[in-house]
Amino acid sequence: MKTKILLAVLASVFFLAACENDYLTEDIELAPIEKSAVVGEGTLVSEMMHVKAFEGNLLGDPADREIRVYLPKSYYTCPEKRFPVIYFLHGMPAWGGMLVDPAPWEYFDLATGNKTPVDFPAEGFVPWLNNLVDNEGMKEAIIVMPDAKTKYGFCMFLNNPVQGNYEDYIVKELVEFVDQNYRTIPHFNWRAITGHCAGAIGSLNIAMKHPKVFRYVGALSPSHFPEPKVLYMSGLIAWEDQMWGIEGPLPYNPFAPFKFVNNSAYDLCQSYLPNPDNPPYYCDLPVEFVNGQPVIIPEQMEKLNAQNLLSMVQQHRIGLKQLKTVYFDCGLNDGANTYYNTMMHEELDAMHVKHQFETYDNPGTHISNLYERLGIVWVMLSNEFPDYDD
Repeated sequence: MKTKILLAVLASVFFLAACENDYLTEDIELAPIEKSAVVGEGTLVSEMMHVKAFEGNLLGDPADREIRVYLPKSYYTCPEKRFPVIYFLHGMPAWGGMLVDPAPWEYFDLATGNKTPVDFPAEGFVPWLNNLVDNEGMKEAIIVMPDAKTKYGFCMFLNNPVQGNYEDYIVKELVEFVDQNYRTIPHFNWRAITGHCAGAIGSLNIAMKHPKVFRYVGALSPSHFPEPKVLYMSGLIAWEDQMWGIEGPLPYNPFAPFKFVNNSAYDLCQSYLPNPDNPPYYCDLPVEFVNGQPVIIPEQMEKLNAQNLLSMVQQHRIGLKQLKTVYFDCGLNDGANTYYNTMMHEELDAMHVKHQFETYDNPGTHISNLYERLGIVWVMLSNEFPDYDD
């Protein structure tokens, strides 16, 4: 027993010495830690929050949402230390646990015909993230992964009455909740936003529109929806309906097969072309079908184009120039996204917006090397934060 007491005392002395030069701050009430939390290791905790921005959405999606939060090892061993925060916005699979569970990726592969499975870490998400900190040069940071799943799948993190006010959720309610419940450094100089696919669109849009909330952005494989892509997706809707034997999108479950084209098309339109007076899906489509073939509706396509990333970077160039880090990447075999992300890179160059654009191959698809790329981004961003002296 004396030996155990001595070891405990020595351990506490070691932890206090490790914290001696860290930045201290006043005591705050901490969020509860799950039983899985291990002192001396980074760990994942989760809790529910009520989101006012989701109240009354026309899809009937719940306003109570789970958020997952990674807390680095020093969060426990240095109880007065504060940390920068990196947010991650998911695309598909659409739910807050996108990064932590490999099972939904299998259904994603089935729905899309994907032949290059995601590189989910064999050791699991948390050990992979701990290794980034322990061995790959990542500085400790809190990682926040909110849930933004809608009835039919993903959102574009915009405000609308159909899906709910997702932009307000991230920028106002979630940031405030995290800052109040965890030991963050509550300032934009220590706050980054990242995302993949639709989450990459959301992270770029939110960062350029709210540089006084997020000062760093890292977007992996941001998607673009030009007219040819919209026509292509629309042409597959009838084929998918025939294959499933039922028309229209179906309620989305990340742990079950789903109608990828139908659900994606309606998710996109509910974000960009919401119409509360057009039930049951409460949106307009940018196409009409003539003799079974999709034909663009110019007025609706113009509305959609005005909200795509190429238009948004023009509208928010001042906000972009206020950001300290603008990073995005794209695979060389990601279809139209490859072309339009390259075009966005050239447009940012022409506007003299400091940014970093990376491409990748082997195989260079939309989701290939996702965790490898995410690790690169999180390591980079964690080292971009300035030193903090309370």
